[in-house]
Amino acid sequence: MAKKALDELLVDMNDVQLEEVEILSNPLRALKDGVKFIPAIKSGQEQLSGILLSSEKIKSFLKKVQSS
Repeated sequence: MAKKALDELLVDMNDVQLEEVEILSNPLRALKDGVKFIPAIKSGQEQLSGILLSSEKIKSFLKKVQSS
């Protein structure tokens, strides 16, 4: 659900680059990045995570990190 919403939002945000990290094959990377829940979206020190991430939550997060 979060992946689909993120992909749809990124269509209009050409300046955003997405890096997907598979935590099952990269658990140390997830630990290093502070990811404790999946799905998670991280930009710099800001992170959004939760069991259910709505399109609105993801959109608000992306706008927040773009403006900072």
